[in-house]
Amino acid sequence: MEVQEASLADFLIKLAMFVLVQVLVYLILSKSSNVFSENKTRSFSFKPARSLSIRSFLDALSDIPLGSGDPSPL
Repeated sequence: MEVQEASLADFLIKLAMFVLVQVLVYLILSKSSNVFSENKTRSFSFKPARSLSIRSFLDALSDIPLGSGDPSPL
């Protein structure tokens, strides 16, 4: 019974720490950014990601040479 009580106590401590960390993360994010705000205006702190089409990606890959040229002699 002592092993089960100890493991239950460890589990509850880990669960409480997890919940505490999640609450702290929520509080930090809610105060420092607009992730959880009702106002859905866009933040301009990051540049928007540029979309790269599959065709232009494949074109860029096709320009890369496959080998170094001449095979090295053995």
